[in-house]
Amino acid sequence: MVTGEPKSLGQRIRQSREKRGLSVQELADRAGCVDEYLEWVEDGQVEPSVGLLIQLAKTMHLDSGTFLIMHDTTDQRLEEAAKRTEHYSYKTLTPPEADKHLMAFSIRIPPKTVHKGVSYSHEGEEFVYVTSGEVEITVDKERKKLAEKESLRFNAYLDHHLSNPGEKECELLVVLYTP
Repeated sequence: MVTGEPKSLGQRIRQSREKRGLSVQELADRAGCVDEYLEWVEDGQVEPSVGLLIQLAKTMHLDSGTFLIMHDTTDQRLEEAAKRTEHYSYKTLTPPEADKHLMAFSIRIPPKTVHKGVSYSHEGEEFVYVTSGEVEITVDKERKKLAEKESLRFNAYLDHHLSNPGEKECELLVVLYTP
């Protein structure tokens, strides 16, 4: 790799893992994922969920937002975020700090969008506030519809995902607490 060349998300995860002397199998076991999937993440073949990125960081005793902050070009950040979320976009609202436990995100979901891919599951609690539009949140197979100015708090360890059944884009404020 040429000095100064931006590192991909997978390369940054591999570098952090190797710096800590962990094998792929050890990190995967500790983070609760399959080792083959972690290899795919490190090789850039798949984009992991936000929940897995948080869990990988916590497992390696890094700030929980470490892998959510991209140090690449704007185009690469947008491409990685688009691949990871597939049907919605998010923006980190809080700077990463190793000794802090709250992270806030602004999430936009286009109209009539059903979330595809894996559900999220990670340590801590999650708070979702609908700033505009409406959202359907499935938490541990229980669906809840929230309208503008409504909110929901839940244990983030439970499988959860978002969708927008409405006719207009919805915007959410999502706050994660990670111990």
